[in-house]
Amino acid sequence: MRNLIVTNVVSLDGFYEGKDRSLDALFEYFHEVYYGDESFDLYAAERLRAADILLLSGRAAFLGFRDYWSGVPHNPDATAIRREIARLMNPMEKVVVSDHLAAEELAPWENTRIIRLADAHREIAALKQQVGKDLLILGGAHALECPAGS
Repeated sequence: MRNLIVTNVVSLDGFYEGKDRSLDALFEYFHEVYYGDESFDLYAAERLRAADILLLSGRAAFLGFRDYWSGVPHNPDATAIRREIARLMNPMEKVVVSDHLAAEELAPWENTRIIRLADAHREIAALKQQVGKDLLILGGAHALECPAGS
């Protein structure tokens, strides 16, 4: 049985997205001591190395991850740890919980499967029963609406 691991950025007052459902608000303010601190990226890489399926929650989260991480290998300013995250994430199997994402939006992440919110509980429970590495949930909260113990 696989472990289901949730990694999400949450503000101190409990928000994981802005009013427009964007995650951008969480990244607009960084305290000066955080610049150059790769702790979160190191943790993300550790979690990705332990996983073989990435679960993303919602169309906006998927598109944001796809656009950002597929561009990192070509970004001369990307840090070494960000390049490793992209190297781990880009070829990884992905499952997106979304009622709005269309198949034609997946490229260049064709190794992605879309499951509808109504089917997410059953689908994630089935994935957990398979033999394999961890299932890793990143971004958004739709997938979190499914009981983690399923």
